[in-house]
Amino acid sequence: MQKKLKSAKKKPDYSSWMNTEIFVLLAIVFISVQTFGLYVAKQLFLLGLQQPPFTEDINDIANSFYLFGAIILMTVFILILLKLRKTKKLLWLIEGLAVFSTSIIFFTAFFPTNDIIVLVLTAIIIIWRYTHRENVLFRDFVSLIAIVGAGAFIGISLGLIPILAFIIILAIYDIIAVFYTKHMVEIGRQATSNNFAFTVAFPTKKHTFELGNGDLVIPLCVASSILINGPFNNNGLVAGLCLGASFIGLMTSIYTVSVKKIPLPALPPQTLLMIIVIISGLLLGL
Repeated sequence: MQKKLKSAKKKPDYSSWMNTEIFVLLAIVFISVQTFGLYVAKQLFLLGLQQPPFTEDINDIANSFYLFGAIILMTVFILILLKLRKTKKLLWLIEGLAVFSTSIIFFTAFFPTNDIIVLVLTAIIIIWRYTHRENVLFRDFVSLIAIVGAGAFIGISLGLIPILAFIIILAIYDIIAVFYTKHMVEIGRQATSNNFAFTVAFPTKKHTFELGNGDLVIPLCVASSILINGPFNNNGLVAGLCLGASFIGLMTSIYTVSVKKIPLPALPPQTLLMIIVIISGLLLGL
């Protein structure tokens, strides 16, 4: 008489991937990116490079919706390319254009009077990137330059109300894109498998974390906007507090992901905590 063997159900593994190594690495990257970003934002402002995306008024909320619309259109375009075959070259072209424009912004802040140096350094970045496409470390380096350039430029070009509207819309979109349509998960998977500079990798012995560029860009946008355009008595202090709050939100999301082993959007908790800091700063007269 044969006994039916019942397959043992595997208990979910709730052991965390998070450890001191990854925490320190994340902290170093976050602090470095935001510090460089705020410096770049200050330099771009002094150079008169504020450029709202839609209207000339940095406090016009229409700029927020225009910027969000541009993100949606680009996301749809990328999704269409991912569904088609033999589209990697187009995706590399999109990345190349993004890297080129943000590198120009980044290096302009450090060499404002020498366009030749800016172009040469940008060319070196582009050439090295596309002759070493499989290099994860250099991909991270390129991603961080893009984050600093984009975050600083967008931040100085939006006032407080538009930047708040922008991050709230993005946070809601992030929830929908991860939990409901799940297209952000697919884009992240494709980005990491093809080594596109749309994420930043944090490799550890147990696991490699992939952090979306937006999770570093958005806090820089907010901090840059407050530093340059903020209505506070001490814009620098409030900008720093927002970055601290954002880091707490980011680490909370990453820790949850490391335990639950499921994709989670990092932007909503970051946004919530930054808004709390901003409202508190206004009420306390900071």
